[in-house]
Amino acid sequence: MSGILVSQSLRDLLATSAISALVPVQAGQIQPSSLDLRLGARVWQLQCSFLPGQTGVSRKLGRLATAEHRIDRDEPLVLHRGGVFLAEIEEVLELPQGVWGRTNPKSSTGRLDVFVRVLTEQGDAFDTIPAGYAGRLYLEITPQSFHVAVRRGDCLAQLRLARGRPSLDTEALRAHQATAPLCSWSDGTPARVDEGPPAGILLSVDLHAHDGGPVGFQARRHQPPIDLRRRDLPVDRYWTPLRSEPEDGHVLEPEQFYIFATRERLRIPPGVCAELVAFDATKGELRTHYAGFIDAGFGWSAADADDRGAKLVLEIRTHDVPFLLEHGQTLFRVEFMHNEAVPDVIYGAPGSHYQGQGLRLSKQFGGQG
Repeated sequence: MSGILVSQSLRDLLATSAISALVPVQAGQIQPSSLDLRLGARVWQLQCSFLPGQTGVSRKLGRLATAEHRIDRDEPLVLHRGGVFLAEIEEVLELPQGVWGRTNPKSSTGRLDVFVRVLTEQGDAFDTIPAGYAGRLYLEITPQSFHVAVRRGDCLAQLRLARGRPSLDTEALRAHQATAPLCSWSDGTPARVDEGPPAGILLSVDLHAHDGGPVGFQARRHQPPIDLRRRDLPVDRYWTPLRSEPEDGHVLEPEQFYIFATRERLRIPPGVCAELVAFDATKGELRTHYAGFIDAGFGWSAADADDRGAKLVLEIRTHDVPFLLEHGQTLFRVEFMHNEAVPDVIYGAPGSHYQGQGLRLSKQFGGQG
């Protein structure tokens, strides 16, 4: 049986110590199709990023670490913008054979322009957990727009585990779009399936104003550190709102960070999850997102079959040259995967800052409704 492991399977792995931690995993870490990963007790400042390879993490740290810090649950450690850091992850894996994993930033992490990637002990690729892996995990952290204050136990990344090849093929995705669309235009019309491979749906950026609000935000640098546990930070201190320019679009400046939203809306039922992936590097020299994983239940409501779902928020950073971003420009792609079962936890229940979202900043900022 292939599919993404869901909440009840994650609890089974915890019960058998296939996932373990000195500090027990909390119920709130278990998502419909993923597990939130916590920062552990040690953080190293690095000369540069690295892949462990056969040398391993410990020996590479001996060469590349410039400082070691201990963090606790009360006093935050400030990670400065532009620095490269490596943190222990609290959770340790001893996966069954045939179970493999992928990791990615949590939504709030990406929306703060904090670039994070998970490493295994002797990994030769980022964010990739080999089938049957046994060992520690480490999180590389690079704040790019803001300084961030972190504590032990903070969750910056998430892990999803799978068996086999869970991707929906073209036929299955078309069947969903014909009967209960996973992705629709704002008027409810199902979006067209792109055959790939793998099959997916192309997404575009929305630069038209809704209710007179902004169409995006640009990060303001040189501001005080963002404490990840705050929920009341003033938007205008950290962000410049961008207004609709329907004729001209917006020129994005190199190495600046922007938040926009898709024109399309997603409605992910319990049996499916999704991932936002890079579309095509030839479409522009820019990063289109950080937090790509979309849990079962995102934008979905069992009580309202006519609910049109939620937009995806796009975390965009341009490289090298200014880039003109225009309304409706296609830069993004979403792919869909089977869950191995219907999870007993659904995204947004009992509540989420991002359920039903339009354009939305991270949960650290107050006054967003």
